[in-house]
Amino acid sequence: MTAITAAKHLPPKASHSASQKGTNDVARRAEMRGRELLRKGQAGAAQEQFSRAARAAPGNQLYWLLLAQCDHRLGQTVPAIQHLWQAFRLNQSDAQVCQLLADCLLESHRNAEALAVLEDLRPDVERSGQWHISKAKAHLALLDFDRVVRECSAALAKAAGDSVLKKQALQGLGHGLMKFGGHAEAAWCYRMLLDDNPLDFGAALCAAHASSWACDWSGLADDFERLRLCIEHVETTHQRPTTGRSPFPLITLTDDPSLLRWAAGLTYQENYAWMQPVKQRSTRRVPRPNGKLRLGLLSSDFHVHATSILIAEFLEELDPDRFDLYCYSGGPDDHSDLRARVRRTAACWVETADLSSAQLAARISEDQIGLLVEMKGYTLGTRMDVLAYRPAPIQISWLGYPGTTGAPCMDYVIGDSVVTPLDAQPYYTECIAQMPHCYQPNDSTRLRAVAATRQQCGLPEDATFVFASFNMAYKIVPEVFAAWCAILLATPGSVLWLLVRQDTARKRLQEAACQHGLSPDRLIFAPFLSADMHRSRLPLADLCLDTFPCGGHTTASDALWAGVPVLALMGESFASRVAASLLHTLGLDELACHDIDQYMAAAIGWAQNRVAFLDLKARLETARTMSPLFNGRRFATDFERLLLRMVERQDAGLPPAPLAAEASDA
Repeated sequence: MTAITAAKHLPPKASHSASQKGTNDVARRAEMRGRELLRKGQAGAAQEQFSRAARAAPGNQLYWLLLAQCDHRLGQTVPAIQHLWQAFRLNQSDAQVCQLLADCLLESHRNAEALAVLEDLRPDVERSGQWHISKAKAHLALLDFDRVVRECSAALAKAAGDSVLKKQALQGLGHGLMKFGGHAEAAWCYRMLLDDNPLDFGAALCAAHASSWACDWSGLADDFERLRLCIEHVETTHQRPTTGRSPFPLITLTDDPSLLRWAAGLTYQENYAWMQPVKQRSTRRVPRPNGKLRLGLLSSDFHVHATSILIAEFLEELDPDRFDLYCYSGGPDDHSDLRARVRRTAACWVETADLSSAQLAARISEDQIGLLVEMKGYTLGTRMDVLAYRPAPIQISWLGYPGTTGAPCMDYVIGDSVVTPLDAQPYYTECIAQMPHCYQPNDSTRLRAVAATRQQCGLPEDATFVFASFNMAYKIVPEVFAAWCAILLATPGSVLWLLVRQDTARKRLQEAACQHGLSPDRLIFAPFLSADMHRSRLPLADLCLDTFPCGGHTTASDALWAGVPVLALMGESFASRVAASLLHTLGLDELACHDIDQYMAAAIGWAQNRVAFLDLKARLETARTMSPLFNGRRFATDFERLLLRMVERQDAGLPPAPLAAEASDA
């Protein structure tokens, strides 16, 4: 609501339009006193005067606007919106007031209402570029990416010499195109931003990420060079760049942990540090209403999503005598059985989509949450700003974001000895808290569907060996793809089964295969299917080749659950070590490689030695049922013990500290 405080949005003291002629003396005197108090910084007293003026002359739009300005200065979001509504109802031809109201609603996450307000502007009033940008923001929050593209395109057409509007339009257009599947086009939007500001770190990062999604590697080297120059500029000049984007794409481009920490901290400082609603962490004891700890999960993924697929059994196994589970859900209700299953585990379920950050933080505090687990990080639907209010005495990052958040308001990051070894602590702003086995939960109750046939899945019947990679296209980098081609060339009759949605991206991969001397027919592209149907085709793969530097997470555990070995390439970052953690927990460390040569040799070796490979699959099948990886009850017990160690420190008045893995109960 920053716009409300700008003087240009309010008439000057002596100005009284025709609509104010009927204002009586009581209202005028109250207005003058209110303005004087506001200049002195006495917003509360000014609010009383403007309220008196509005009651005396309710048909005067100015008084409602002045009242909303005071509400904003006092942090009273709901009254500010109500008073702006009053002002807009008095004149629905006032584009400026319409914009103020819509922006306030957007900041409060009341996106559908913001759209309605924007549409209520009288049709004869010209729609500004900012009007289209506000609509795009609302549609983005509502996951309507087609309309995001339309509105940002309209805003761009109106930008002309307005550099700020042009930047907003290109950023929104790029983001909408990314979600709509136009990755190559999105890359050009980000490159246009770089044309205006070559040191825009966020645009450089997004350009590289979009190119990766499109498997368009021709310009990737230039995108990397722009990114390097942006980073170098920031480090040498100490100037803060305009990021405007999540650091998540960097996770898919590098495994340099120091760079990832730098980017995460930069994003937090740029987007949330200015808030500073609560600067110090709480030293109070952890509350225990009704004698139990309250565990809060904050996510927008409580529907058919990888996060819910992983956590369902774990949540069902939490000890209800020790913990009450509160779910703060900001995502859509897809009416799925999975969402219903997650919801049944919660003692309290709170829909958060329409709550402002301050309101949600207040609700979490009122609920006496002792441990708040943030499960999004810097991905779509994040509410990291809520954590800045420190609504819970212990705040934890887990599962949704594979790396540090760079946020001082986060106390712990939950990992394990593989993804977050204690010697990696310098690369995390949170204290590392290790699970005794893999940090990732899994659902042992999910079905192992009856396997499909090669013919049903478009695989050649005569293929001697089926390599597969079901990670998203943006995780495929040129160096690893070159290794895949070398593996296929060394194993005649083998094929590589890939999950790539866009036809243009598929063609680029086929062209890249040809450049490596490999027939494009050796690449088999799988369609996107439901989770159950995907699992039914997984056993047709012989060996899954993991990506790098961002490897598979749920994708990898799905393959292992189906009995398909996964060959991993370990790096230094969290995201490059997830598959290695899964394999370590299964006792299959030989499948976790430390360099690309070892990775290629291992893949070729397994494909050429059928006896050894069948022995490997047999060991995986035994480990699948005997190891802790797919044991939800054991995971829940270990997770509870780790949380209790955090609580013990908090109750003793001690600050967070790295927590090494303890032995797990059998």
